Parts: sequence; C-alpha cells; structure tokens
Amino acid sequence: KLLPPPAKSHYTFNLRDLARVFQGLLRADPKLVGGDKNELFGLWMHENLRVFQDRMVNNEDREWFRDLVDKTAQEKMGAGWTEVVGEGRLIYGDYLIPGADPRIYQRVRDMAQLQRVVEEALEDYNSVTNAPMQLVMFLDAIEHVSRVCRVIRLPLGNALLLGVGGSGRQSLTRLATALEEFELFQIEVAKGYGKNEWRDDLRKVLLMAGSEGKNVVFLFTDTQIVQENFLEDINNIL
Repeated sequence: KLLPPPAKSHYTFNLRDLARVFQGLLRADPKLVGGDKNELFGLWMHENLRVFQDRMVNNEDREWFRDLVDKTAQEKMGAGWTEVVGEGRLIYGDYLIPGADPRIYQRVRDMAQLQRVVEEALEDYNSVTNAPMQLVMFLDAIEHVSRVCRVIRLPLGNALLLGVGGSGRQSLTRLATALEEFELFQIEVAKGYGKNEWRDDLRKVLLMAGSEGKNVVFLFTDTQIVQENFLEDINNIL
C-alpha cells in the first residue's frame, strides 16, 4: 500500500523501524503497563503511530495507517482503538513531572495538566533567554512538541521536520529541548563561514554529547546549508 513514489520517496520501511517501535515500548515502566492489557495496547499503538504514521504526508495515508493499527489490534489483541483510546488524544511523554529522576514515560490523560506543564516550560525558557518565544500553546502544537520530546529522548534520536516557513518548527524544537532539560546547540552562520568552521562546530557538539556526557540537541535549519557537504557530514553522523 505505502509504496515510495517520487512524491513520497521517504516511504521506505525496514526492520530498523520495527526496532524503534520496541525501543519505544521498552521506555515504559512495566509496573504501569503490565497490570492492564489496554495500557500495553495503547503504548503499542502510540509507538507504531510515531514511528510510521508521523512520516506520512497526507491525511489519507495517516487515516489508512490508523485504521490498520485499529484492525490489527482488534484481530490480535481483542481490543481496538475505541476500547483502548476512546475519543481523546493518544499522547505519551516523560515530562509530566518536571525534574523527576528517573523520568517516567507514561500516557498523558489530562490535557489541561499537559498544557500547564508545557506553558510553564515556555515561561521558564523565556525567563532565561535573550530571544523569548511568543507562542500560543494549543493542543495540536503541544502534540508536536511531545513528538519531538520522544525523538530526542531516544538513543541516537533524530528527526527531519518539514513544513512551511514560520510554522514553528524551530520554536517547538527549542521548547521540547527545554521541556526535556537538554542543552541546545546551533551553529552561527556569518560571513566567511565555511567547511573549516562547520567541522569545528561539529567537533564541539560531538564532544559535548560524547566526552562531556551532556544531553544535547543539535538544531540545524535549511537556511544554514551554506555548502552541500554540510548535509553529507550530517548524513554520515546519522
């Protein structure tokens, strides 16, 4: 069904994607999902949606995949989307208790609580930055933040965020980074910025994550692609 035509060339799926589903499943606390089969089914649905559905480019494909998840759950588990999720949103995250150690990856059921947590993180971010973000945190935006949070928490996690200019990709990534209490690294492109400066910046961020053991997000935008070999270096790192 989901073949990779030219307009959807990234529709390629393999065992690494399946491994990412299990990687997400293993983040949950067994005590929270082991006692109720619907909790486990909900987590399974969520991780499949994040790994596969988030790569789809239109509502038709996204609805097809959700129906497939629903049908598979009913056939194999005896409980479908309605029984497991109901009418609400299916969101998981480890950020509901700021500063918690260890962080607990769990289903978010209270959307009002989720909105408060995200808005407080935004206020904290704005209080310590020279470039405060004026964002309206409606639930669709918060759901995007949660998706970014999930990606950056996974080992070797990375994401390509697509959208029109001004849609908030950078801002939501910055907010997700603050919500997860990570450090943000971004290059500063100035006149004369070239391959040598780029490699120096790459060394800095890799040393931060490696030898210094810091949780760090490297945010790279399309406007910073001064030379094509920048993308080759990023591809080699991934």
